[in-house]
Amino acid sequence: MLYSLCGSSSALVPAGKILFLEDLDEYLYHIDRMLQNLKRNGWFEDLAGLLIGGMTSMNDNRIPYGKTACEIIAETAQPYDFPIGFGFPAGHLARNLALPMGENVDFKVNTTKGQLIIN
Repeated sequence: MLYSLCGSSSALVPAGKILFLEDLDEYLYHIDRMLQNLKRNGWFEDLAGLLIGGMTSMNDNRIPYGKTACEIIAETAQPYDFPIGFGFPAGHLARNLALPMGENVDFKVNTTKGQLIIN
């Protein structure tokens, strides 16, 4: 959805925010294309953090793309200095935790999981 809104009057302003991404049943090369579009539109310039939920049932082509969705995300975000939490249990998953939207939160990432702590 975010990718589709780029350049429209409905596009969000991500500066200073924690961006949550998740997807279902998407081709890996589409994930890369969507992330490159967000990057070219400045979405990663001033993020406070990036939280990755379920990247569920991703698809590959007959000739493998060569990276997982999380590897594509990590590579795209590598030049930036914001915390990234992978594997947060939200999205199209059996364990789908609620995320507070529009709230002030502290975002702390350790080596095993992303954590959201509500102020």
